Amino acid sequence: MTHKNTSDLGQRLAELRRVFDETFALPPPQPAQAQLEFALVVAGGERYAIRMSELAGLEVNRKTVPMPAGPRGLLGLSAVQGQLIPVFELAALLGAGGRGGAPRWLALHRSQELVGLAFDEFLGSRRLPAEAVHALDPAPGRAPLSRQAIQVDSGLVHVLDLPLIVSAVALNRKEEPEP
Repeated sequence: MTHKNTSDLGQRLAELRRVFDETFALPPPQPAQAQLEFALVVAGGERYAIRMSELAGLEVNRKTVPMPAGPRGLLGLSAVQGQLIPVFELAALLGAGGRGGAPRWLALHRSQELVGLAFDEFLGSRRLPAEAVHALDPAPGRAPLSRQAIQVDSGLVHVLDLPLIVSAVALNRKEEPEP
């Protein structure tokens, strides 16, 4: 080994020690800000947000076989992930009028069983800091299917509570009279 190589190695080691020591002089890094991801959808002409963490998936253009009778909002059955699932029109469950025609998209939610919630359009997703979610006061005399909202573009968008919506659907299904 030549003298020049030993000198270069010594300088490199000194530089590494200096950089290592400086890392302890810096303040500790701030913890990463909690981020939430939302799917933005349109149902009954209104924009809504759905927490991605509450979704088992999104499907598009799934054939739904109509049912002759059933609870409010039931569109029929669809085959998803190798099983038949009930599909409900999200706009009807929210008390909004549909656009007419079958919605193209399905938000899949799994509670005890997989349930499809049909909506008209998928507008994309947004990742926002947890602080961007605002609590809403419950509307008097209405079931709180949305307790929070987020700011998207220039407007406030309600964040749907999928577990609450699906449990309301399950409750309505149990209250239906047997044929």
